[in-house]
Amino acid sequence: MSNKLATITLSIILSLTFTSASLAETVLSEIKRTGVLKVGIREDAAPFGFLEQDQLQGYCVTKMYVLANHLGEVLKRPVRLEPIPSVLDEDSPNNRYRMVANGKVHLDCGPNTIKTAPPLSGVTYSTAFYFSGTHFLIRPEMKGIFNPETSLAGKKIGVLPGSNTHPLISSTYPLADIVDTRYRSSNGRELALKDVVEQDIDAFASDGMLLMAEALRQGLTFQDFTLIPDRPLSCDFYGIILPVQDIEWKTIIDKFITNLRWEIILENSLGVESIYYQGIRQAAYDKCAN
Repeated sequence: MSNKLATITLSIILSLTFTSASLAETVLSEIKRTGVLKVGIREDAAPFGFLEQDQLQGYCVTKMYVLANHLGEVLKRPVRLEPIPSVLDEDSPNNRYRMVANGKVHLDCGPNTIKTAPPLSGVTYSTAFYFSGTHFLIRPEMKGIFNPETSLAGKKIGVLPGSNTHPLISSTYPLADIVDTRYRSSNGRELALKDVVEQDIDAFASDGMLLMAEALRQGLTFQDFTLIPDRPLSCDFYGIILPVQDIEWKTIIDKFITNLRWEIILENSLGVESIYYQGIRQAAYDKCAN
């Protein structure tokens, strides 16, 4: 009986020891052990992340390959990038914040607006790597009719649920008819733009870069849509979502962001379409950079 009790006690001690060691492992230590950098990237956030021929593509994918190579040099071993799709849906196990908090990914790269308090405990943000702002995508004939300087009472405005844009539009235009449930899935942005073009809603509100990228991805032209107002409604500074307890990892990522020429990577990611984004980027710079 005493031997059995001793065996059980030893098993419990070993279990607790290994659990503590696992919990204490830093992100960098795990990457050194496994040779894998796990990154959350959204499929619905072109040009930052999007699906093309069933493969994740975009600005964040390009950046994270650079990070994986950098970590390989630091750790003196090959590091493979493993992109994992993340979503806005707060109830999903693949929510962008939840995947970082529970360790499913080492970070999430995307248009993650830096907030004073993240919506989930256990996570924090890197230093900002990009900034943009909110615009409305409307049909060209609605310009002058759909006026953001009015209350927009009764106007149907599509917004992605769980996005930073949702509370901004809801509070700024309380008399508008906010349409959000329909756009809950990962193809919500794609569906919303189609609804604008087909006149099912009056406008769709989102980050100007994301609006332009999705419009181009769908093959729309400036005869199909326009973005208003000229200056964005908000200034959104984007950061990488990181685990809050790992100071070493945050320091590495912040330094990586500071030292890398992000604009060059963005230009390369956009390719020949970069000219379409110049107005949006300049408008954000004029409003947010000073």
